[in-house]
Amino acid sequence: MAILNKLLNLNISDNKESNKELKEKSIDEQIIQSGFEISDCSEICDDCTISYPKSLKFEETEPLWNSTKPFGLHLIISTGKSDWPHDATGIEGTLSNKISNWASEESGKTSIGNIKVTCSSLSNDNLIIDDDYINQKKGDVLIMPYFLWLRGIKLDEVDEKFNILLSIFNEHNLKNKELEKEKGEDNGDIVNNRKDLKFEYIKSKLPTIEEDINLSYIFFCSHKTRDKRCGITAPIMKKEMDLYLRDIGYYRDYGDQTPNGISVAFINHIGGHKFAANVIIYIKSTGQNIWLGLCKPNNCKPIIDQCILEKGKVWPNKVRILQKFDPIEW
Repeated sequence: MAILNKLLNLNISDNKESNKELKEKSIDEQIIQSGFEISDCSEICDDCTISYPKSLKFEETEPLWNSTKPFGLHLIISTGKSDWPHDATGIEGTLSNKISNWASEESGKTSIGNIKVTCSSLSNDNLIIDDDYINQKKGDVLIMPYFLWLRGIKLDEVDEKFNILLSIFNEHNLKNKELEKEKGEDNGDIVNNRKDLKFEYIKSKLPTIEEDINLSYIFFCSHKTRDKRCGITAPIMKKEMDLYLRDIGYYRDYGDQTPNGISVAFINHIGGHKFAANVIIYIKSTGQNIWLGLCKPNNCKPIIDQCILEKGKVWPNKVRILQKFDPIEW
């Protein structure tokens, strides 16, 4: 326990020092230091003529950079819906509420950091034919940034299964922190000793875990009950992205299990409705997490081309937060 506390304290201290250093740099410098690149291409596609209704107003004077808090684990619950009650995870006796309560208890207590829980439009046949799924007594959860699925998880399994997962992720993270402290140097260059997390190891601890086959996920807040701007902008953005993904071969129809697709889906309230459309992107091969704000239909093609296919090229005026996790190889 003493060793664990020491490592956690080192991690917290390192993060504070790192955050202090980042704040003293320009946004461009911070983006590059975070492991991303500044795009040389415009974020606007001149060919796109689609626009939002003129009645919608957004906050375009406040800075976007670091306008949301970092997190280390994102649990995304499949509901097949695009809108939810005001408190999407607040209904007692539902899977989303059970997971949200677990996350509230565990968030920030390990080296993983904060845990985010959202409902999503991701769907499956069980949400149509299985009463337990329909009534949220059982369900499927996408685990980001690890590109893993827990399918068919029941209410009484939440604590046990997510405790196992959190323990695996925390143990892996702490080991890598320790390796970084013991890193070697070669001609002044730091040698990266980080070890990759293996799917086989996770499967041995939690046999019901499954790999996700997609290359990337793009999530839009569509929570109209919380703010109509999200309910209006998200479907427009998704339509434009899906059309372009079809053109370039990355779109996947419902039920299509062809690997390396790019999936676009809706999620509930994530904060910052005034910055709609909010876009959260996960990229498997690089471990990159990109959160953009004030996105418009004419940004759709550049976002896919630059942020995803060019692996982490962004525009400082669009970024809310950037995070770099371990690349996923499964």
